[in-house]
Amino acid sequence: MKRVLLLVIALLVGLLGPVPTASAVPASPLGITGAANFRDLAGDGTIALAGGGHLATGVVYRSAKLYDLTAADISALEAAGISDVYDLRTKSVAKKLPDPKITGADNHLIDLFAGHTLSSAKATTPAKARAYMREEYRRFVTISDQRKALSRTLRSIVKAEGPVIIHCTQGKDRTGWVSAMLQTIAGVDSATITDQFLLSNTYRAADIAAKVEATRAKYGDTRAAAVSEKETLRASYLQAGLDKAKSKYGSVKKYLLKGVGLSNAQYAALRTLLTAP
Repeated sequence: MKRVLLLVIALLVGLLGPVPTASAVPASPLGITGAANFRDLAGDGTIALAGGGHLATGVVYRSAKLYDLTAADISALEAAGISDVYDLRTKSVAKKLPDPKITGADNHLIDLFAGHTLSSAKATTPAKARAYMREEYRRFVTISDQRKALSRTLRSIVKAEGPVIIHCTQGKDRTGWVSAMLQTIAGVDSATITDQFLLSNTYRAADIAAKVEATRAKYGDTRAAAVSEKETLRASYLQAGLDKAKSKYGSVKKYLLKGVGLSNAQYAALRTLLTAP
């Protein structure tokens, strides 16, 4: 067992750099313990915005699935006044692992993949896995139904009457894309958006290691390395989507206005909502 553990650590270090430790994971806002990767879109409240000000805390929370929320977690979310929960998973996954009821909150099931889930069956090597992940992010831009799903999400957040939660299964890809779009609208610089995006690797370090080891034990090192590439976010994944938005629409803002269909008023309202007073 010790030898296996050392092999796993070596594999992860080689692929990812130093593996985050449990002590490196920031405390979850609101004391949430039953949802992995649960955090505030605004981080610790020090994320600066273009033109001055900071990203507002307590407005948008992001998370992995909420299925395992504890009673104490639910009470904390109710006390925080959560008004809306945006579940970005597919209908079948949401039915299997449903969100618990949060009193006072409306649940919106919006499949961000919009029925166009990209098969990972052939992503069996690290290179193929990286290509798969980059294409997944490009499809948020190129597939009309996915743009419509994003539009539904953002338009609803504009009208929310209190703090909201956006989540998918792991809280890294679909949630990561929506979070990056919200931060872009707010005026967060690109380097900070990427840093926030990559934080999922810290929050999910133990889960990533477990999945890599389980795959290595069953299928060997090459498949384990491929799983590591799919489970671990890389800046190039997000950048692939951003580059596609810029090449297709001219800028990420134009993608949100022309491609996603936000009005100028909705864009401005989201920016105001996300800016600390």
